[in-house]
Amino acid sequence: MRYEHGVSVVLATHNGSRFIREQLETLVGQTVHPLEIIVSDDASTDDTLEIVRNFSCGSAIEFKIHENVPALGFRSNFLRAARLARGKFVAFCDQDDIWDTKKIEFCSPYLDDRSVSMIAHTAITIDSSNRELGVFRQGIHRTGLRKPLTYDPWLTFFGFSIVFRRELLDLWDVDDRFIDFIVPSEMIAHDRWVMFLAQVVGLTVEIDVPLVRYRQHAHNLFGNGERERSAGRRTVAGGLDPYREATTAMIDIVERLPEATAEHFPLFDRARAAAFFRSALDQLEKREAIYRTETRLEALQGLSARVAGGTYRAVHNGRPRWRSIAKDLRFALLRR
Repeated sequence: MRYEHGVSVVLATHNGSRFIREQLETLVGQTVHPLEIIVSDDASTDDTLEIVRNFSCGSAIEFKIHENVPALGFRSNFLRAARLARGKFVAFCDQDDIWDTKKIEFCSPYLDDRSVSMIAHTAITIDSSNRELGVFRQGIHRTGLRKPLTYDPWLTFFGFSIVFRRELLDLWDVDDRFIDFIVPSEMIAHDRWVMFLAQVVGLTVEIDVPLVRYRQHAHNLFGNGERERSAGRRTVAGGLDPYREATTAMIDIVERLPEATAEHFPLFDRARAAAFFRSALDQLEKREAIYRTETRLEALQGLSARVAGGTYRAVHNGRPRWRSIAKDLRFALLRR
């Protein structure tokens, strides 16, 4: 399938009537118009869909409106809707945020670079009354390019802050994703899935400009900590097994990506990518061994050996993982 030049906006909704009109205004008010706006509603019981339909009637931009009954959940809602996009790039859009009117304009210079698989930007957090709370950087401190495999294997940029090449979703069946290592009872979230694929096959553009006002309020999915609180039970001491399961699946996917991947993403290096995730998996397995020790001394000795051996150095940049060391040290000290 050939995709059209431009950005398809994918807006996932669920009972979003309070803020949805304000967000829609910022989408149609872009200085560079989106190619289309795909609204995928997850069984709303309020008047979200009525607001969207009424708004779309007066818009020069094409709207595609879909209803999911029963609800898919935000992960699959975003990804299945994105599969419908015909733009060369796709922008995930949350129902309660506010886009800067130049968001697509800022991204546009990178759309023709075949090496670019994803664009990410900073944001401003706001409250329910639009008061600014602070800058949401996600590690972005300057505008520039990042090479493939230069991010932590388990890192993500939040969905509202990424614009990605539509062809990423053709690389693998979105319904055959691995588990979410943050919420192991679910498949990997839409933004984590895109981040995984994007950093495997291409460049990431980081834009140090806050192009979204990211709303924090009591009922949004991500702003109130629900993403972390809903993680559920971790089944192995140390909580590493969901990461191990997901990372094992990452290796399998990398090794089985279509042979034609390099034709569409010229920077894809299968061997290097597989080695990258194998190194991450090796670190997880070595850390897990500490949690299988029987005495405090064994745990401390294991921890010391792994620190000396480089187990706690991040595979993407070699820097020490101090939080992981602290977590495993606390376990070792509490061992009897």
